[in-house]
Amino acid sequence: MKIALVHYAYPPVIGGVEFVMEQQAALFVRRGHSVRIVAGRAENAVDGISVDEISELLPAHPRNAQSQAEITAPGPAPAYEQLKADLKVRLGEVLADCQLVIVHNMMSMHFNLAASAALAELAQEGMGSARFVNWVHDIAAIDENYGLDGMLGREPWKLLAGFPRCFKHAAISAKRQQQYCELTGLDAGQCPVVPNGVRYIRLLKLTDKVRGLCRQFGILYRDIVMLQPTRILRRKNIELGIRVLAELKLAGHNAVYLVTGAPDAHNPATREYGRELRELARELDVDDEFHFLSETFEISDDDLVSIYNASDVVFLPSRQEGFGLPLLEAGVFRIPVFCARVEPMCSILENNINLFGLEDAPREIAALVVDALGNDPGYRARKEVIKRYSWERLFDEHIKPLFLD
Repeated sequence: MKIALVHYAYPPVIGGVEFVMEQQAALFVRRGHSVRIVAGRAENAVDGISVDEISELLPAHPRNAQSQAEITAPGPAPAYEQLKADLKVRLGEVLADCQLVIVHNMMSMHFNLAASAALAELAQEGMGSARFVNWVHDIAAIDENYGLDGMLGREPWKLLAGFPRCFKHAAISAKRQQQYCELTGLDAGQCPVVPNGVRYIRLLKLTDKVRGLCRQFGILYRDIVMLQPTRILRRKNIELGIRVLAELKLAGHNAVYLVTGAPDAHNPATREYGRELRELARELDVDDEFHFLSETFEISDDDLVSIYNASDVVFLPSRQEGFGLPLLEAGVFRIPVFCARVEPMCSILENNINLFGLEDAPREIAALVVDALGNDPGYRARKEVIKRYSWERLFDEHIKPLFLD
């Protein structure tokens, strides 16, 4: 499907609506659609996205400034009428082959009413098989900062006090939905809530290799991501982590256990230990949840930073250590540590450290992990954002069934 996203501007112009559009555009392309950006100012470097700049869509364009000045005062508005007619022709041309036209904020805001009216007329007159969507971020008619009360009863301002005909509608929050429905008389079912999302992978600044790893193993959607940044040595006691992973799985948690090192093909001892660990993972039915990351790619410093950013806990069950540098790294990344009660590791840090005994049952250690994370508001907020506000989930649960099916 060809989808058009229409607004006054698009990145590199900075703004909340512009950023949402940019993320939506990338999302639609990832889901197999082609996208056309229609805006007064826009740039693009993403395959599958084309750009049509119509400079008169910019609120600051001289023609629009003259148009807005005319319609603010009573009387004829020839500059407005001419701009509306010109924009209607130009918009009709660039949108002619689009099946879905998403208009962001322009039908509820007053910054370029000639453009808003042109889009309203195009939708009412029908444009092939195109469906128009009015995506409501802000509502000028109820915003005291704009002082529009005295103008909403006359053309073209009354467009802002009602809803544009032949449009579907979406609001970015329940509050905006309530406000828009009260203003226009729409039922809530006619203006569903589609929240803004977040591209958490980009915010986490994951390297390409770690991004691919996360997608391959669904890492960021897991309930618990355990990281042991370590070489493959018997004293690292990785088998305890596998047993804790199995207990987490038995308790219904979707967990994954990442070990940065890999068995050394040239070292018989580590190769044998790696074989034993894989066999244990198979026996405990967690072979799909246990991964030696260095078998996938050689981990650079930037990759290691990304892996920390993608992890929920650092798990260190070593029987002995000379120091325990990962505790300091975990502290920098604000990641809780679950650490064997052995010196010197249990004396290095005082905060965000959860100690367990090497003799403790894996089930008890698993319960310690779950309880600690359950009391960690940062962890809970992160999981809530990923599960509720990722663009992928919003597409599947809101956008596709409402506008693309």
